[in-house]
Amino acid sequence: MSLQTVRAIIESAGYGVLATSVDGQPRVRPMAFVMLEDGRLWSSTFRQSGKVGELGQNGRVEVCFVDADKVQVRIEGILDMTGGPDARRRLLELNPKVRKHFPDEHDEKFVHLEVVPTRIRWKPTGFNEYNEVAIPAQR
Repeated sequence: MSLQTVRAIIESAGYGVLATSVDGQPRVRPMAFVMLEDGRLWSSTFRQSGKVGELGQNGRVEVCFVDADKVQVRIEGILDMTGGPDARRRLLELNPKVRKHFPDEHDEKFVHLEVVPTRIRWKPTGFNEYNEVAIPAQR
């Protein structure tokens, strides 16, 4: 499967489930993501969100997407929250729905989330093994 097909599945799914682990306790939450051409995932959250503290303790995450045909995509990676105004502005362009929460890239509550993938896998519906997807070299 190509990265472009993975991206289409993510767009079709609408939401992914972000999994974190803090102090041995798994935590999951549905979130909207956009995938960039190089496989990085972008999303946003509020600075006061509990996940900001969790991700500060452990930035290793996994995001799972399931489309209408029940094709699954799982992306493991390292989450970075250091994106500044330029990254936030681009996210607002890529996902205009983010404007419902943050009027512009200068909103102090706006945290840009970036998942840099370390592993991407997919599988069709049913009892199948996961297949690896090649990850492009990161910037």
